Amino acid sequence: MKCRPVALCCLAFCLLCGIANAYSVTKELPGREKETLGVELNEGDEVSGRITLIGGAINFSVSDPEGRIIVSYTVSDPADFRFYASKTGAHSFRFENDFSDNTVFITLNYNVQHYIFGFPQEFILLFVIIGCALVGVVMFVALSPKP
Repeated sequence: MKCRPVALCCLAFCLLCGIANAYSVTKELPGREKETLGVELNEGDEVSGRITLIGGAINFSVSDPEGRIIVSYTVSDPADFRFYASKTGAHSFRFENDFSDNTVFITLNYNVQHYIFGFPQEFILLFVIIGCALVGVVMFVALSPKP
């Protein structure tokens, strides 16, 4: 069986491409406590998520690798957030239970969407798959015996 260069290129691209990452974190945050969660992001990544709480309210913020706050909320009900990473590096999700002495239960769900040339990574992968399929059809037609 011969290995085709196009197939090898497609396979290498698919293996090197990650997919969108979805995460879920559940934390217990005692009263008057603070906690930070580090997340590695690349420049241009889109992060969207939802915070759900049981037992109170918290301050939630996201800071970039240089420590600048890019998202800041006071959350008491489920809240959605979205931001684009302007720099590559470790971003910090910070939770602060400054409002009471009660423990707050936090559920953080978030997705990280990677972009290549301004397109979501899944679209690039889809274009590669469609391109390989078209090349396969053209080769099949070209190599088929003619009646």
